[in-house]
Amino acid sequence: MFGKKEFIGLTIQDDAIRVARIRVDGSSLNLVKLDQYSLVEKISSESSSDQQGHIDAAFEDKDLDEDADSIFGLEEEGQEEEEEIDFEGLEEEAEDFAMDMVDESEEAESNELLVYDLLTDLQGDKLHMGLNIPAGDTIFQIIRDTDFSEVKRKDLIEDLEDKLESIYGMPKTEDNYSYQVREDGSLLLASIDDESSTLKLINNVRELYSGKMAIQNIIPDEIALVGLVRANYELDADELTGIVQFGKEQCRVVFMKGEDIWLVSPIINEGTNKKTFLNTVFSKILFQLDTGEVPSLDRILLTNNTLGQQAVEFFEDNFPDIYVEDFTFKEEFFDLEHVDPSSVPSFTTAIGTAIAASGAKEEFFPEISFVPKYVQDRQKIFQLQWHGMLILFLIFLAPITVNYFYTQNAQEIDQYSTQLEQMESQINELDPIVANSKELQDNLATLREKLVMLDTLTKGSQEWSAKLQILNRGMRNVGSSWLASFTQNSSGEVSLQGYTLYRSRIPKIIDVFEDATLLDVQKELIREQNVYNFSISIKEFIANDSLYSPATPQEVQKLIGK
Repeated sequence: MFGKKEFIGLTIQDDAIRVARIRVDGSSLNLVKLDQYSLVEKISSESSSDQQGHIDAAFEDKDLDEDADSIFGLEEEGQEEEEEIDFEGLEEEAEDFAMDMVDESEEAESNELLVYDLLTDLQGDKLHMGLNIPAGDTIFQIIRDTDFSEVKRKDLIEDLEDKLESIYGMPKTEDNYSYQVREDGSLLLASIDDESSTLKLINNVRELYSGKMAIQNIIPDEIALVGLVRANYELDADELTGIVQFGKEQCRVVFMKGEDIWLVSPIINEGTNKKTFLNTVFSKILFQLDTGEVPSLDRILLTNNTLGQQAVEFFEDNFPDIYVEDFTFKEEFFDLEHVDPSSVPSFTTAIGTAIAASGAKEEFFPEISFVPKYVQDRQKIFQLQWHGMLILFLIFLAPITVNYFYTQNAQEIDQYSTQLEQMESQINELDPIVANSKELQDNLATLREKLVMLDTLTKGSQEWSAKLQILNRGMRNVGSSWLASFTQNSSGEVSLQGYTLYRSRIPKIIDVFEDATLLDVQKELIREQNVYNFSISIKEFIANDSLYSPATPQEVQKLIGK
């Protein structure tokens, strides 16, 4: 990434729009500004409550969830806490803070005009934005019973769409779900019933806003928080962390094991505007631990905490063995320019959305994104318009450039044209020679085939004449011996049976051959003369079988490639 570039995280949370602006300069992040705008009309999530029903029906026992407070005996404890903690005062302070930051929302007549005004106030040729999907609008499923790294993408998509159709009661497209196959082969699946309410608002504003904007990413609040926790905390592989996202009317808890999402609990339909909020969150976490869905818990991180230290102390008192703290950024994570550090905790989600849009810390964020295809195509069209203008300009310059270089090199072109004509004439003259050469090559190939066949046929043709010559010459040299029989079996071994006047001649007969074995020697009386009857088995007459074949001239050997 070259130079400085600003990214905007725009999130809808409860009845307000929170905006975080960050500047990316190389590998460093700068938090430039935080703004909060009160919505003119509250944006209600159409899918939030319905999705919760689907989740309960598919993955949980409703009765157990509804009776969690009575199971753990927290009803009376909640009543006592109502008297001890004054949440209203804390919420009023948060509202005063929002009003101090931005007053423009009072002048706007609609949410669209409110967003139009805030976009107009942002300086830049093009706005690079990240949007959120409010907490509770996304269904998360972690599937661990299959090694999805070995499943083909086409088969995986078919299975996921069938599963989502059974949950939502209707087919869903790729715009409605996003998944990540994790290192251990498990699958993190996130799905939404409808596109983000934040995106809908931006689409409505596009009819009014004439500036350029690019939507870099759209992620659920839960994913933004997980990415920030990964980037700012050292997480052991077996450590279990609970991330509690505060809201005025709703709350959600995300459980992580190491750096992976372990479980996303159902949305808690109570927020900081109710005095029983902390007790409800406590009972939900305790319920998850008791059912075994979360085997243990080592750390609780509070995000978007508008209740301050009192919330931290509440969970510390009720979970004495668990480390509890507000989510905090590392000192070196980003630089604050003109931002009050005390305002940062309320904008955690907006900051995470902006960082995810920038891609500066993409290795920490799960690969979950809900940018619809029509938005991607719309932004590609803008890019093509810029390239199209450049192409038209180059097309306009092409004839002028070609004519200029042609004029400058006309003489050289004529010279090359003459040389080309001469070469074509020479090629035409050589055509008959090429034809004769091809004919000779064909004849040579035919001759080579015949020579190869002849060489194959003559191989071993002199085997028996050579063997008999060796036998006759050997017996002649030994003397006083003669043969009675000469046979060859199927394996090629030759058997000799004969007579000799002297026993000492038998070893000499065996030495005539390369590999021979004496089988039997018997003394007999023929015509009142003692003779020796011997039997010999011959495996090899000579060591070099080439003597069985006639010699091939050296020229023929070269021709046939021997």
